[in-house]
Amino acid sequence: MNRENRLRLWSIQANTACEWLEKNGVLQTPWSQTPLNWRPAYRWMTNEMHLQDIDLQDFAPIWAWHSCNGVLQAPPTLGIARNLLSDLQIIEGCCVVEFDAPASLCLLSSYQRFNELLDVFLDDKNAQPQREDFLDMFTMHPIDEYDSIQAALPRIDMEWVRDIRSLEMKPDSIDYDWNAPI
Repeated sequence: MNRENRLRLWSIQANTACEWLEKNGVLQTPWSQTPLNWRPAYRWMTNEMHLQDIDLQDFAPIWAWHSCNGVLQAPPTLGIARNLLSDLQIIEGCCVVEFDAPASLCLLSSYQRFNELLDVFLDDKNAQPQREDFLDMFTMHPIDEYDSIQAALPRIDMEWVRDIRSLEMKPDSIDYDWNAPI
């Protein structure tokens, strides 16, 4: 039995990605499926993962949630999902994958600080931010009450999965309990 330390994570994925995971047993993200203008920030995080000996095998990181809204080990809420997803993504269908990943494959970081890094690259695609200016994103304890902790990892293996459930949202609905866990 594998006794490696595990982290409970939640990842919001397209229904097609969840179907792929269930059929093939592993989910990895080809770089071609990442937003073009976000790739520089994703590559920055990939470099940090390599420095932590996390092998992505030439794939892009998969993003998941570790802790949300200032609460350790809290799943994302409907409000978080709505802030992240476009109407088209919601219409096409999304699912939530809840899983326990080996801690050695996860690079945890502040969602807020990563977004600040992302903004640097969105403002200037040729930006070369100093690594030292953003290393504080990896120091998250205690977690800020308005922040969340994200995990970047190379893949999701079906053997880690605890649950895959549909994310029931409609783009034009405003009467959700936005604080309800997904």
